[in-house]
Amino acid sequence: MPKFASLAERYRHNRKCFELGIELGCTPKEAEAWMEAVEAREKCRAIHRKLGRDLTMLPPLSTSSRAQFERWEAPHMMRD
Repeated sequence: MPKFASLAERYRHNRKCFELGIELGCTPKEAEAWMEAVEAREKCRAIHRKLGRDLTMLPPLSTSSRAQFERWEAPHMMRD
């Protein structure tokens, strides 16, 4: 978790995480991790853009663990 200059800045960050969590259907902690992943990806893109490299094949961002679990299909685990 980042350090904040003031309490108001901390509350703004928490609200942003909360609203993103509602939008994505996950917890605020997962939303904060998502925001950090997007920020890291954009930094990476900026560095590569400065170096003149092609960015068409960057791997996709991973989704939250809850979304991965909901997409998990294991019919052999179902009971009759």
